[in-house]
Amino acid sequence: MVVGCLKRIFRSKDHKEIMLTGLYLSSIALFSVLGIVSGWMGYTTILWIKLGIAVLNTALLYGYIRSGNTRLYAIFLILIVELDSAFVMLSQQFSNFVMIYPFFIIFGFFFFFKLRTAVWMTIAHLLYWLMISAYGHYAFPEDPTFQVVSLANIIVSSFIATVFAYLYHISTEITYKALEHANRQKEILLKEIHHRIKNNLNKISSMIGLQMLSIENGKAEDTNEVLRKSKLRIEAMGMVHDALYKTHDLEKIKFDIYMHNLIRLVNQTYGNDISSVVRSDDIYLPLEVMMKIGLVINELLTNSIKYASSDNHEEPIITIDLSKEENNCILKYDQQSKQPVDLESLEKSNTLGMRLIRLTIKEMGGEMKISNGDGLKLVICFSC
Repeated sequence: MVVGCLKRIFRSKDHKEIMLTGLYLSSIALFSVLGIVSGWMGYTTILWIKLGIAVLNTALLYGYIRSGNTRLYAIFLILIVELDSAFVMLSQQFSNFVMIYPFFIIFGFFFFFKLRTAVWMTIAHLLYWLMISAYGHYAFPEDPTFQVVSLANIIVSSFIATVFAYLYHISTEITYKALEHANRQKEILLKEIHHRIKNNLNKISSMIGLQMLSIENGKAEDTNEVLRKSKLRIEAMGMVHDALYKTHDLEKIKFDIYMHNLIRLVNQTYGNDISSVVRSDDIYLPLEVMMKIGLVINELLTNSIKYASSDNHEEPIITIDLSKEENNCILKYDQQSKQPVDLESLEKSNTLGMRLIRLTIKEMGGEMKISNGDGLKLVICFSC
């Protein structure tokens, strides 16, 4: 049980929990060794004191593993070290059994406790050692440990240790807060990615469902064309994630770069090289918005290529223009060709492509206007 708890602690993300457990284990080993050495050298009293402390620390470690109260058991360990250090100094065996210099304990205050608590504990610690040193100076005037020079060294060392411990505390807190913030951001991002994947899979499922309805109603093209369009729709959605992955911004995608890639994909799929121009005001759009625009433009491009390849008409020139006015975006798709477009039949068209376009624009909360002249022109207004 204890071994299992120790494994859990050392695998924990709490650095204070790991540190305190390590200090308890180190103190048990150190006091045990000091006890054995003191007994070998003939200091029987110190032998039993050191072994007693080792046993006490073992019991405290067991209690800590069961309770998990880091601050309380940190105080217990600090008190034991404080009392033992004072005993070592006052027992006149300082040179042989020094375990820890008093000012090292200051780092424990700033490591395990909040800043204000650590400061008050440091003041109490320094006053405690000032009284120990003053008593030693009068009780053992010949002992070099309690001479003025030695006491001055302890005071200076304690001051330096306090400054370093304070700076360490500040830097550690800043670092861990930054790490905690980064971990929270990663968790949020991971949840968002899963949410987006789920939405995308739902969209793919919906598109396939609409395709099945078209097939059942006898309105679908041949099998090769159905599969090719379905493949393009899925790839158009996947390209958004690819564009997002290749940018430093994990939230927005540059419009013109995505459009050029989408046009290249459609041309490669159909073995065509339709002329196209993309214009935008260096606009970046969120992933969800860009994915919807990608689906709309994909449908329009495939229709334009299909139109261009029928009846040996001259290939149209496609212009895609995106502009932004305050919180609204205006997307223009201009298909310039000499062949007239039946605007009435297009608006009443119930093909899968047009249904996808209408549904997607509705999801965006946008509006679409269709007009003809030298070809076909669509204007889509939406919030961005």
